[in-house]
Amino acid sequence: MPNITPPRLAQSTGIYRERPAAGALAAYFKCLWLHRLPDGEAPSMAVVPDGCADVIWTSGGPAIVGPDRVAAFPKLAAGDTIFGARFRIGAAAAWLRTPLSGLTGRTVPLDLLWGRAANEMDERMALARDATERLAILAGAFKGRLSTAHPPPPNIASLVKHLHEARPAAADPIRNLARTTGSSERSLRRLCLEHFGYGAKTLDRVLRLQRFLAAGRGRPQDKLAALAADAGYADQAHLTRETRELTSLTPGEILRQFAPDPSEKSKG
Repeated sequence: MPNITPPRLAQSTGIYRERPAAGALAAYFKCLWLHRLPDGEAPSMAVVPDGCADVIWTSGGPAIVGPDRVAAFPKLAAGDTIFGARFRIGAAAAWLRTPLSGLTGRTVPLDLLWGRAANEMDERMALARDATERLAILAGAFKGRLSTAHPPPPNIASLVKHLHEARPAAADPIRNLARTTGSSERSLRRLCLEHFGYGAKTLDRVLRLQRFLAAGRGRPQDKLAALAADAGYADQAHLTRETRELTSLTPGEILRQFAPDPSEKSKG
């Protein structure tokens, strides 16, 4: 039976760097980022769900990457560099003025929403001298649209805060929020589809996965049972099942990618 190497997590492949969005952009964007893929053979890479939508630029032009329910496995050229701006959870639909339910799991050319402005940004990005200039162009394109930007509805911000804080997750976060805000469950579910791209339970699963990934990066030597409890999973079996469904990887495979490279330690 052939030995199948599991895909690498995207942020563990090549060189990935991000910086927080600055000034007024920080209300809508989590960060600006760049990702340079390694030279040689194109890697098998898993982009795991994080609840966010991104605007990206590659040599193929600018695009909107919608939120994912499960890992995506993009086909990218070795040595390519991707530049991006990551929306805060719940902020993209109001900014882009389009429901995220139509972008979930999809990559859509930016000019479908921005028209000529997307083509002008593409031309400037292509002519830029280096990565610093490209990130500045990307930030500038968004700053130029701040005057027409709209924040997400207050209930969306409240639900995101509730899901970030809930550990372990509530059986039905929508019902809990409806009780505290006085809103109807139906209207909250509709808002979730519009501003998250999927329901609150799916976002709850994604945020729990992200808590595990954050804990695993910081403590890859810890026992899986401890990491599962800290992230809000019922037990280690729950962690394993959810991780496989959302990323295609086992928790152990993920932690091995986070572990320090012994060859790097020996060089020091």
